Amino acid sequence: MSDNKDISVLIVDDNDMTRETLRVILRHDGYNVVGEAHDGDSALEAATRLKPDIILLDVVMPKVSGIEALKSIRMIMQDVFVLMVTANKDQDTVSEVVKSGISGYIIKPFNAKKVLDTVQAVALKVRAKRQ
Repeated sequence: MSDNKDISVLIVDDNDMTRETLRVILRHDGYNVVGEAHDGDSALEAATRLKPDIILLDVVMPKVSGIEALKSIRMIMQDVFVLMVTANKDQDTVSEVVKSGISGYIIKPFNAKKVLDTVQAVALKVRAKRQ
């Protein structure tokens, strides 16, 4: 296990199992998972309240999509690092989320190594920004 407790993470996904899997992977590697949200509306509320370093944000969710939630989050928190999580490999979707100012993305289905490699790369940016 790595010492990543200085990095706070918010997990946003409408699928309970996906949130649980991400939580277990991240906590096992020492990340401080400060909260979870199941849709875009609760993502904005949680991000505002918890002020995480990194948000893992599902693209496809009911009511408010991850892309719409990202736009709202960006209005309030310009500097937060966001990783989009998606099963959609469609070039238009990938292009749209990249243009939205994300720090990276994780394609579903994912494995622990892919998640940790992607989050670790962003964690390095978080730490560099603090210095």
